[in-house]
Amino acid sequence: MKELEILKSLLGANFQYNFYIDAIVSVRKELRDNEYYKSKFVDIIKLIIYRKLQNGEALRLIHETANLLLFDNTEEEAYRWLDLFLINVTSEGEVVPYEDIEQ
Repeated sequence: MKELEILKSLLGANFQYNFYIDAIVSVRKELRDNEYYKSKFVDIIKLIIYRKLQNGEALRLIHETANLLLFDNTEEEAYRWLDLFLINVTSEGEVVPYEDIEQ
């Protein structure tokens, strides 16, 4: 699945060693400057919003690819993180931080 590989590339290259806001800004730049990423991003959006990842894959993307910890470490929370990722990278405005919504 090509869109999954592109998503892994974006998450791994930008979130492993950067703070969230810096990583989002970097992904925005990549999507703006890289025609290949730009042309495939609609497929990535569909992959996430239609929940097409295999069971457990969303959580693995966050833990293993982006090297991040979530508050509850559930598949549902991983999708919430990915949803916010989409909102943030497709927006030109202020980056909305990921927060524990249970508090």
